Amino acid sequence: MAGAAAFPGPIGNPVTIATERYAAILGATPSKGARSPTLWNAAFKAAGIDAVMHPMDVTAADLPAVVAALKADPRFVGGAVAVPHKQALVGLLDRIEPEAQRIGAVNAIYRDGDALVGANTDGAGALSQIEELVGGAHALQTRRALVVGLGGAGLAMAAFLAGRVTELTVANRTRATADAVAAKLGAMAADFPVGADVLSKIDLVVNATTIGHKDGPAGSPIAEADLAVLPASAAVYDAIYQPDATPLLTMAAARGLQTRNGLGMNLDQAVIAFGKAVPGALGMDAVRAAMRAA
Repeated sequence: MAGAAAFPGPIGNPVTIATERYAAILGATPSKGARSPTLWNAAFKAAGIDAVMHPMDVTAADLPAVVAALKADPRFVGGAVAVPHKQALVGLLDRIEPEAQRIGAVNAIYRDGDALVGANTDGAGALSQIEELVGGAHALQTRRALVVGLGGAGLAMAAFLAGRVTELTVANRTRATADAVAAKLGAMAADFPVGADVLSKIDLVVNATTIGHKDGPAGSPIAEADLAVLPASAAVYDAIYQPDATPLLTMAAARGLQTRNGLGMNLDQAVIAFGKAVPGALGMDAVRAAMRAA
């Protein structure tokens, strides 16, 4: 076992490295309850690997120095990226996988020799959950989807839904961002908050904002009165999983709409990311089983 030593980078929470290898989740305040360490640590244990995932609270100003410290430490195998650093990391890593480059955001890091590589597993993790919610890939093709919020996760989900749904609309607090993403993906852009005129033509809503998160802004990204215009066959997917039922999902369920939170997405993206960071340690099914049990 490696000798214990404090992490040398400028992070906002105390971290001591005392294992042969380690992973990290970088975000604003992942030490306050990020689920990734629980999932990854269960997989490390199942694989018999002397490693731990550490949450690291990192400011935007300190992110380059933290990435440099991780790159310089061969014990670092990779990990996860939380808000608000998913887009900023694209320019700080040695290489970016094509899918992450297309999305313009990174939610996973892994080591390849001396290089740190960025990947995006958010979209793939969300897609499987959304397909299950609506009844499979074929059913998804008939949906008119709206993605609200175009941060790292929202970009990934919009990119994966583009071409897999009949029609895609994107909305963001900054309209210019929605316009740019829509042009890139062949989608339509809408104002935020999204009004009833747009929602009346939608039968799949995907929330990728932090509105309704236990540590985010209170409320719902869609007003209850506007939500009421969704057709009875509509489905509502919320990438948030803390709390289990956000105000958006609660209102949608009260209307009898199909709903699902982001817990499954969080699991699936972690399974994929772990496989990149520790290839061959465990089969995907074994990683998923270990993480699900956690």
